[in-house]
Amino acid sequence: MQSQQTGVSLIHIMLGIVVVTIISLFAYNLINRPPNKHIGKGEPWQSAMSQGSHTAPNVFVDYTDYFCSFCAQVEAATNTADFQEQYIKSGKLRYEHRIVAVLKDIVPNTERGAEAAFCAADQHKYWGYTHHIVPRIKADYFDKGIGVKGVAVPKEIPLLPVSYFETSAEATGLNVETFRDCVTNEKHKDDIATNTSRALKLGVTGLPYMIVNDYTTSGFGGGEHGLKTLLKAGGVQ
Repeated sequence: MQSQQTGVSLIHIMLGIVVVTIISLFAYNLINRPPNKHIGKGEPWQSAMSQGSHTAPNVFVDYTDYFCSFCAQVEAATNTADFQEQYIKSGKLRYEHRIVAVLKDIVPNTERGAEAAFCAADQHKYWGYTHHIVPRIKADYFDKGIGVKGVAVPKEIPLLPVSYFETSAEATGLNVETFRDCVTNEKHKDDIATNTSRALKLGVTGLPYMIVNDYTTSGFGGGEHGLKTLLKAGGVQ
């Protein structure tokens, strides 16, 4: 009888050791896992295109393009007082835009839009400029079925003049002459090419392409619910 009890006790001890070992290994791997390849050490590609503390415990990376209609939905969902208060100002999240031209072969305005974004960032007004021009493009084109996919008769947005981008520059307080020279002379052509090349090497082929901590997706459900679903999938409560 005593021998049986001893045998049962040993089994319990062994099972306990196995369970503790598994838990320890899981915890070790969780703590020491390599960072998401898109996030790396947590430094933004362009500081002027990042919101929130660089030491925030959560990172949301958004590869985007002013002329991507689905990207405009992400912009609308993140450009709210609730998002700012609950996630950015609370220190819970760092939100970073990465302007890329992966759609340049099929979207005529991609590169000019990217130039405008970088030129606005030069004057430290990237976010204000973005919040102004994206809704304009949406109202002028996307809402009319122009420049969007899935419509019966697809229509392409024509190549827009620099003056179209200047309108948002003036509205958001940029030095318009400096902005015009920057866009016209393609000052950031190399920066855009570098961003695009890096993105393609990391596997970005379509937009929007988003990373929240270890979670990666190229789909977006739209609206506040879609945003919270995305953040929750990445572990952000």
